[in-house]
Amino acid sequence: MRFLAVTLLSMLMLGACSEQKSDTLAEAKEVNFSDLSFDEQLASIVHDTETAKKGLAAKGEYNCCVMPACNWCLINDKHCTCSIHLNKGESVCGECGQAWAVGRGIIVGVEAEDVKWGPSEVHAH
Repeated sequence: MRFLAVTLLSMLMLGACSEQKSDTLAEAKEVNFSDLSFDEQLASIVHDTETAKKGLAAKGEYNCCVMPACNWCLINDKHCTCSIHLNKGESVCGECGQAWAVGRGIIVGVEAEDVKWGPSEVHAH
């Protein structure tokens, strides 16, 4: 019985130390964004943007029609429905339209010249 109590106590203490150590490491990794070089800032922005789009896509809230997925909708609308609009024959955002024009469209059966986008089209979100 005593052995079991000592073992359990040791496990609890080890867990607490591990948790405290991981908290300390997380704090040590926090860096002021403005202290980063331009290249480091850019890498951080790209990483965070891709993480946000993947998270929204997993929830069904980012349905882009190009690869890589557009940034315009994330920044301006906080979601993307361009593939849904495209499948209905409606317009897509300007970034998606440009991506289609250079061959980055991913919707099977859609031709770039059929994609509606641009100043004369209204992106209906």
